[in-house]
Amino acid sequence: MARLTDTRVAALKPPAVGQAEYPDDLVTGLRLRIGAGGRKAWIVRTRAGTKVLNKTLGTYPTLGVGKAREEARRFLEDLATTGTPRVNRTFGQLAEDWLDKVAKPNNRSWQLQKRRLEIHVLPKWGDRKLDTIRRADVRELIESIEGEVSPNRNLTLIRTLLRYAVSRDWIESSPAEAIAKPKIENPRDRVLEMDEVRRVYVGADLLGYPAGGFIKMLLLTAQRRTEVAEMRWDQIDLDAGVWVIPSESAKSGRPHLVPLSALAVRLLRSVPRLGDYVWTSDGNSPISGFAKLKQRLDAFLAASGGALQPWVLHDLRRTAATHMVRLGVTETIVGRVLNHAVQGITARVYALHSYAPEKREALDRWAADVHREMEGCSPLSISGSAHPR
Repeated sequence: MARLTDTRVAALKPPAVGQAEYPDDLVTGLRLRIGAGGRKAWIVRTRAGTKVLNKTLGTYPTLGVGKAREEARRFLEDLATTGTPRVNRTFGQLAEDWLDKVAKPNNRSWQLQKRRLEIHVLPKWGDRKLDTIRRADVRELIESIEGEVSPNRNLTLIRTLLRYAVSRDWIESSPAEAIAKPKIENPRDRVLEMDEVRRVYVGADLLGYPAGGFIKMLLLTAQRRTEVAEMRWDQIDLDAGVWVIPSESAKSGRPHLVPLSALAVRLLRSVPRLGDYVWTSDGNSPISGFAKLKQRLDAFLAASGGALQPWVLHDLRRTAATHMVRLGVTETIVGRVLNHAVQGITARVYALHSYAPEKREALDRWAADVHREMEGCSPLSISGSAHPR
């Protein structure tokens, strides 16, 4: 038969019934299988002792002819050398194995590492075969991560996992080793003016659910991006107006009580309940893809009145904190709202409910100021009273 090429494979028609197979003349055992439905799959058929093995390598055109031959040769070489074909694991399988066998037994902060993977890495690489990850892929992923310390920490985490994969002989070398750490920036001091806050808050509506509500909740609560992303309905009491971030979700490692303003409660009552997470696209996992989300928002803002000066999502937290100080809230109380580290045994033990009334007053003042900027109306009434500007 004629040699298999990408052009010829693309032109092959499916059989009327059953399956048809086309052997490759360069790699013994490699075959293209075409089903009646039109699916074209690469398989390797060979013997291991008395058993006949049929290994599916992938589908065409995702796996082209040249790549299929490389995969087939690697499979056959591993089988000849060790007697056991290598399992080409995905990054998601690597992460699961590493978390179970290394992180959980040895690292008290493994849940934070798991969350970083779920937020930043697995949405892009969860189904990615380990041996297809290249240095450029690592660089692109790290550069897409927004924040002041997250890129470096995520690079370190990715390196750790890929080194583990090397130690298990799942890959021959790690593509993350030659990646330089992102330049450590000076601490950001970007604070959005209230006119910018208004534009972001209004523009968020154009994103729809869940992204629009997520952006608004970042502003109204001043909590960290990953904490708001993982907000769950069972953590919230809308009647009492409180959200308790559990210790495993809080960066500080301790539970944190966040009073919810009337504006925040109103927002939460307006969103659909699609699953355990408040902000979810599929009902099963928290919102992710923050870089694309912000790009969409920036495009809306640029089209509706001109682009904002450069900003990142983390700036919303700093913005809320700065304006709370402007509104007369002490830095100590703002620190409690932000869940910054507290000193002393008593402070740590009773941190959940300490300063709860003061934190509520601070977030209510901030919500009232946002409301005034949004609608140009009188201060938002909170619990029957208005806060001074």
